[in-house]
Amino acid sequence: MIEDPAPLLEQARQAHLEGQHELAIGLYRRILRGHPGNSEVRLHLGVAMRESGQLTAALGQFDSVLRINPNRPMVWLNRGITLEALGRLAEALGSFDRVIALMPDRDAGYFSRAGILYRMGRFAESLTVFERLAKRSPNDPRLAVNHGVALQWCGQPDKALEQYDRAIALAPGEVSAWLNKAMLLLLLGDLRQGLPLFEWRRRDPNQPAPKRSFERPLWLGETSIAGKTVLLHCEQGYGDMIQFCRYAALAADAGARVILAVQPPLVDLLATTPGASLALSENDPFPNHDLHCPILSLPLAFGTTAETIPAGVPYLYADPRAAAAWRDRISGLPGLRVGLVWAGGSRIGNADMLAIDQRRSLPLAALTPLARVAGCTFFSLQLGAASRQAAQPPAGMVLHDHTDSLRTFADTAAMIETLDLIISVDTAPAHLAGAMGKPVWLLNRFDTDWRWMLNRDDSPWYPTMRLFRQPSPGDWNSVVKAVAEALRTLAGGRE
Repeated sequence: MIEDPAPLLEQARQAHLEGQHELAIGLYRRILRGHPGNSEVRLHLGVAMRESGQLTAALGQFDSVLRINPNRPMVWLNRGITLEALGRLAEALGSFDRVIALMPDRDAGYFSRAGILYRMGRFAESLTVFERLAKRSPNDPRLAVNHGVALQWCGQPDKALEQYDRAIALAPGEVSAWLNKAMLLLLLGDLRQGLPLFEWRRRDPNQPAPKRSFERPLWLGETSIAGKTVLLHCEQGYGDMIQFCRYAALAADAGARVILAVQPPLVDLLATTPGASLALSENDPFPNHDLHCPILSLPLAFGTTAETIPAGVPYLYADPRAAAAWRDRISGLPGLRVGLVWAGGSRIGNADMLAIDQRRSLPLAALTPLARVAGCTFFSLQLGAASRQAAQPPAGMVLHDHTDSLRTFADTAAMIETLDLIISVDTAPAHLAGAMGKPVWLLNRFDTDWRWMLNRDDSPWYPTMRLFRQPSPGDWNSVVKAVAEALRTLAGGRE
């Protein structure tokens, strides 16, 4: 006997609304067992799957509906959103174009198309679409924010700030408006105005929720910490923790006992951070403390400006015995010893972060011009899925790959200590090399992160870093050519 779908559908929708995705998915599947041709239920099932992180399964549901009826714009829209979360941006763009073809008078397809063009680094095309949308919906704060972001990367920061301010006027609680304004001010080197606004990141629903709650008061520099125990804790990536753990020394100089709560792979490395009494995993029980501060709030807490960035290096160190073992291991290899990192980590599921990972990364094959530089020996420092490319290096490049020995950042630091130069995209090993005071050349995407600022080839955060930024979106060829020329000069001078 086939169940009546109406009460089950009501239960499923209610569970879906309450965020009980697995329950909703089970109920939708139960309905489909008796009514496999119900495309509405299949659409809802796909949405619930996507929201629970089952992206490939969700895509299958949307495709099933479209095989029956290819003219359903909301299914194409959800399909595009899912493809975007999977990092399949060109396919997502095709789905959004179908939405526009089916609903030319609605904004949804255009808005999604503009967003995907931005994520693909096609900023000028994205701006054209946002400008059209702005005329149609002048009072949409979310649209104003996205319009501002496109203006920012089309070289119009003043107009971008106007859009962020307009979004704030329309919706004073719009987190993305405040946060994008903060990051643009920081990008322009205005830490005095930008850092207070950067605190809006902690209200951003797109950021991972904190793993722990904190019972002790938040400290942002308002009171003296002399005689207090302060817990400084990670909140985002490894590179952030490496960059801003330098503030432990300032906190200790202010009279505090400092505890660092860090990601597990960083514990051994950060155990010797100057100023820190203790470094432990963020998953461990926290010792007694009086105050806590997220690591990215420390520049604000210490009133940092572009002129007062604490840039003394090194402030992180390799274990001497581990470094000596690496020296013995590579002692017979000649020339300038160069470590390479060509890709960041992939964060499937978060469309914004995944798109940034794609824009900041390049294939190892793109580094072919480096293989033509005489007097260099290359070492892979690349971890993750992109590390497999090391098995097929560019023609003429001998690339030594010992990354199976790199289990923690302390291991990576020991290897870096034995190298002469690190060439890296914007990811954690670049921060680590800079924190160790090692020469590091950053392969930087056009839409650079705020910390690298604009119109500079150096970094106020890392004195030994040199920046090679794309002159236009996606132009890695120019970057690699400039790096190869600089490397040729360095290797020749060394010889």
